[in-house]
Amino acid sequence: MAVKRYSKKSDVVSPPLQLALVEKLKREVENFTPRQRGLAEFILQNPESLAFLTITDLAKKVGVSEATVTRFCSILGYDGYAHLCREVQQTIQSELSMVGRFQLVRSMGHQFVNTQSPSAFERVLSNEIENLINLTRNIRTVEFYRCIDLMTAADQICIVGAMASSPLASYFGYMLEKIFARVAVLHGHGSTASAVCNSLTPHSMVFLISFPRYPRVTVELGQLATKRGAHLIAITNSPVSPVLPLATITFFIPVGIVSFIDAYAAPIAFINALVTELSERDPKATQRSLNLFDEYVSQEGLFLRSNTKKTSETK
Repeated sequence: MAVKRYSKKSDVVSPPLQLALVEKLKREVENFTPRQRGLAEFILQNPESLAFLTITDLAKKVGVSEATVTRFCSILGYDGYAHLCREVQQTIQSELSMVGRFQLVRSMGHQFVNTQSPSAFERVLSNEIENLINLTRNIRTVEFYRCIDLMTAADQICIVGAMASSPLASYFGYMLEKIFARVAVLHGHGSTASAVCNSLTPHSMVFLISFPRYPRVTVELGQLATKRGAHLIAITNSPVSPVLPLATITFFIPVGIVSFIDAYAAPIAFINALVTELSERDPKATQRSLNLFDEYVSQEGLFLRSNTKKTSETK
């Protein structure tokens, strides 16, 4: 089989990918067999498609065996082909526009020409399930409990999330303020953001929630919080995330690409774990806070009662 020789075509790859995977390819090129050089050439020219090809599909496209792909990944320092795919996927995710993400996923669907293509419903659920499984592998228990310790001792907690991360920040804040007295949620600049940032102290905590594409305002608010000496916790997806240099602790939460829609099951599960763990640190205080919340919503009539009784009587 004729195999292309490795050549310098890294200009077709996005900058973060150059810094990571491409550098590994350059460093190990002398150790590659001719077939492995063919793999390297394909990756350099088709980094986006690599994020969605199965190991079988990749082997067929390049004309090598699956074992060759596995050995190739091992030489580059990956735990397997799935590990390599996740890195490429995380990298390109921060570079693509909404239209780009939508078009990329649709174009990758054409690889199932002679087979049954999974539906969007199946792809979304499969991706979310995989993200949840990977979440358990990514979170270090020591850092998780260190974060809980900081939350327990904090005089106030600020949660920053802009653009697509706004719903995550709002959800986090809504659940947390049921059991913690001083919670602020910021989605951007303004008088509220200024007041909150100026009130921060070295005993305060700030969560920066930032997923691709990374909003500039999240970094800017994080920089203001740093000047006040607050502890910054990053909830993001990749080592190339711009909030990383600001954080005392970083939690990497997987969010794969299934379309222009963000896959947020794993971040929500992590937020639930944080709030639940914090609530169990002092069960009596938590119960008092929840009782006050229930009294308030009952007094204000915030929730409607179900029609279960009426429905049963009708039947």
